Amino acid sequence: MAVVEVSERSVRALADARSFERGRAYFAAGRVRRFAVDGTSLTATVAGTSVYRVRLDITANGLSGRCSCPYGREGVFCKHCVATALAWLDAGGEIGESRAQPITDERLREFLLGQDPAWLADELLAAAGADSVLRARLDVAAGADARTAFDDRALRERLEKAIEIGDFVDYGAAYSYFHGVDQALNEVADLVDVGFAEAAAKLAEYALELLEGAAGQVDDSDGGLREAIDRAEEIHLAACAAAEADPVALAELLFTRAVASEYEVFLNALPDYEPVMGPAGMARYRELVEQAWRDLPPKKPHDYSGRRFVVTYLMERLVESTDSADALIEVLSRDVTGGYDVLRIAERLCADGRDDEALEWLERGLREFQPDPRLRSLAADCHFRAGRPAEAGELLWANFADCPSLENYVELHDATAGRFAIWRKRALELLQAQPSVSTRFTQVPYGREAGHSTLVEVLLWEGDTDAAWQAALDGGCRDELWLRLAHDRAGAHPDDAIPILLAAADRAIGNKNRDSYRLAARLLAEARPLFIRCDRVDDFESHLATMRTAHRAKRALREELDTVGLP
Repeated sequence: MAVVEVSERSVRALADARSFERGRAYFAAGRVRRFAVDGTSLTATVAGTSVYRVRLDITANGLSGRCSCPYGREGVFCKHCVATALAWLDAGGEIGESRAQPITDERLREFLLGQDPAWLADELLAAAGADSVLRARLDVAAGADARTAFDDRALRERLEKAIEIGDFVDYGAAYSYFHGVDQALNEVADLVDVGFAEAAAKLAEYALELLEGAAGQVDDSDGGLREAIDRAEEIHLAACAAAEADPVALAELLFTRAVASEYEVFLNALPDYEPVMGPAGMARYRELVEQAWRDLPPKKPHDYSGRRFVVTYLMERLVESTDSADALIEVLSRDVTGGYDVLRIAERLCADGRDDEALEWLERGLREFQPDPRLRSLAADCHFRAGRPAEAGELLWANFADCPSLENYVELHDATAGRFAIWRKRALELLQAQPSVSTRFTQVPYGREAGHSTLVEVLLWEGDTDAAWQAALDGGCRDELWLRLAHDRAGAHPDDAIPILLAAADRAIGNKNRDSYRLAARLLAEARPLFIRCDRVDDFESHLATMRTAHRAKRALREELDTVGLP
């Protein structure tokens, strides 16, 4: 097969500028290791924040790359791919002979059938010494009990090595850590398919213990811990189903572990485990959950104890899975100490088409507890469905008056239909009375007053861009709204858009990082044709020359300006 020529230039074309430069730095620092060529494929490991595996393929269509890093897994030609490609080019850029094709199963079977039985027995024993699954399968074939034949010590050690943490795993290393955990769990899952489901269930339970023990020692910003726990629970469920686990013992395990866990282990056992537990197991599970629920003391306001949450949640899941809607309402209504408790009851009643009962609860919640916009919104929905737009409007107006926002404005609009003109007048008057703000595009945009931002958003939502522009001039607004207005005005009023784009570019340059410089360059490139349309080319070139002089030490900024073709 013909392959294309690969060069540093073609590698540069595959990656963005930042990835190429960082990949070249990785190559220069000697971070490419275990480099190997197999025909037209290259493999290597690259040491970054973790050790990543890279594979490059050279085909008639060009060079392609895969990497185990988060970007590489999304198909991006990442810095690790760049480093590997440069290492290959530095080594001569040669491709080798493809690895010989392996012997087929049919040919191997034919060979084995012709061998001496004693030799086959010795080879099987030798292989079984290094493969605990093979050893267990042979033991079962020789008459051992499948429930106890598998020696799980090596796999327990594998789980411990993958999950236990000696030092804190930071964000940069968390991906590799959880990848290793997933690989170990996959080995446990494989046991189900080869007939050792009981061992798989026990190992999945052990993995869950280890994961809870390691939870506080790993950065879980991307949710890797939850995914690992869910995976272990998925394996446990499949194993219990295949092993026909003792239903009563399983029910006790699920309940005990859920109540003891700080990480919601087996919290959502129902309804998935119901067919595995069967009638006997479900009866025991119900007995345990209901007793724990009855033993809870009366709830006090702001009582968010972990045990109360878990036991109450288990009780709710139980009645949702097995009982009527009225049984769930009874559970929910036992401890009503705030608006959220009322909301959950009313939502369930609405889901069952019982709006009148929901309204009774919602009105009680609004009387007895602090005002809650969620209660008003749901009550407004009930009134709207019943053909009472005036009542819906009053409730939604209260929400808008408490928190003037575009979301609340749209909700008021949608609920009041033909009567909205009255509400609109009141809403705009309220928004126009908001305090004004004059500053924009300062270096610290956070914490500034919003000015007439909501009024601008409302008018833009209604499609009145001229009124929105005037509202921004009169009362000010957030920076992102100024930019949106500039884009809207650029077509018919370029002279209005120019100062906004320049101010936004100046603010971006002040942030002093590559991404901000790239943004500034884009904004200036966007402003350039507007200056031309206003016959102000000299003004633009003068502004750019002054800016380049003031920031001549910022090489990255100069590069970004050059990239977009600015003088």
